[in-house]
Amino acid sequence: MELTIKVKRYGGRYFAPYITDFANDVEAGCVFHMHETDITEAGAPAFADALTQQARRWRPRPPDAPRGPRIPITMELREHMDDEREAIVVNDRADGIQYVVRADLIKKHAGDVITRSQSERSPDWMRTPARYVVHAKVS
Repeated sequence: MELTIKVKRYGGRYFAPYITDFANDVEAGCVFHMHETDITEAGAPAFADALTQQARRWRPRPPDAPRGPRIPITMELREHMDDEREAIVVNDRADGIQYVVRADLIKKHAGDVITRSQSERSPDWMRTPARYVVHAKVS
């Protein structure tokens, strides 16, 4: 089953951002529901991609395992990124997760909903081992 994070934008009357979980035969994950004034049209798919990539480094703890530590998760909004092509940079470390985000993509309070919900859920998740392969250049 594929782990997927979705971000949906809605117009109409304003509401505070919130999160719902989902699961079906193909995928499982959560949906961040946000008003269009809280996240831009470009921000929604960028966050969905970044959050999905980051979440796939984690898996639920087994039911009989003790809860883990609560991991601090932060989001820094920047007017200018180090590389202007970057929209979101995720620094996923053992001691915490930091999102560095282009400020025009999301409002601070909406970003706080993302980081707070992830931090609250973190004791029930564990990091998955990573495997990296580097190929030698052929001469």
